[in-house]
Amino acid sequence: MLYRCVNCGGNVVYDPAKKKMVCLSCGGSDCQELVPSQEPVICINCGSQIPYTEYQSAGRCPSCGTYLLRDDKVNYPYGADVILPFKISKHEAEEKLRNEFGKKLFIPGTFLSQKTLEALKGVYVPFWMYDYDSDVAYEAIGTKVRSWTSGDKRYTETSYFDVGRSLHVNYEGIPVDASIAMEDGIMDLMEPYNYKELMQHDNKYLSGFDAETYNMPPNEVEPRAQAKAEKANRDWVRSTTTGYSSLTNERFRNNNRLTGTKFGLMPVWVYEYRFQGKNYKFYVNGQTGKCVGTEPKSMSKAVGLTALLFGAAFVLLDGLSMLLGVL
Repeated sequence: MLYRCVNCGGNVVYDPAKKKMVCLSCGGSDCQELVPSQEPVICINCGSQIPYTEYQSAGRCPSCGTYLLRDDKVNYPYGADVILPFKISKHEAEEKLRNEFGKKLFIPGTFLSQKTLEALKGVYVPFWMYDYDSDVAYEAIGTKVRSWTSGDKRYTETSYFDVGRSLHVNYEGIPVDASIAMEDGIMDLMEPYNYKELMQHDNKYLSGFDAETYNMPPNEVEPRAQAKAEKANRDWVRSTTTGYSSLTNERFRNNNRLTGTKFGLMPVWVYEYRFQGKNYKFYVNGQTGKCVGTEPKSMSKAVGLTALLFGAAFVLLDGLSMLLGVL
């Protein structure tokens, strides 16, 4: 399916800067009509076959450039429940990358050039979001040590305490990415998103971007959500048991009962740069602008800078020797 302009027939996409649907041809806003397709893998605009990946639900026709949604992947049972629409535009994402990596030493000259940044693309990454009712019980033996000196003697007093904590908490929407293509660690670093801005899903937000439906069912990735809930529970316990010299015989009981699951889409700008046979990937949170990645280093630049510094030092020393000779 595609969103077509009712005024000129052009392709209408979601514009993060304007927070509106905008026609790429005439510039009209909120002027779209939805045109469904009978053949999900055939471009409804030019008739070309689209090489969708297995889980891809939205993308761009490689022949005519039209942004399309795959009809059989954006509706039940693959359609999302909630979405965080892109808030950072492509131009803003480019600036975020330049500010984060542009001043690093020894980066290749083409690394953040306008031409290579054309490869930057917006992707909606699939996430499962889990709700839990959690009960936490903690017990330990705490000690507090007090020392003092009286006369020529040093005294130490150790006091022992029974330490107990109990917690009941409701977690809403603990996120875990459900994309095989995206590294779990990278997606964890993309967090946090502002989940208060989650909206009921509308397919129009996918127009103009790539998107995936979930690659794995919720039960397959839930252990990661359970681990996040347990870490949060343990962090709470630690924050309330300060002030002791030591804690021993610790017993931590954690019970997270699943109460709900939602399928959501989160916005990420992805930039892939190839240098000396190696791919470097960079990510920009499409809502907050947070950047993640490791920049490439050009050895020729490093050697050149070393030679320049060595030459400058040699000239300086030569000048000093001549000055000392005159004196």
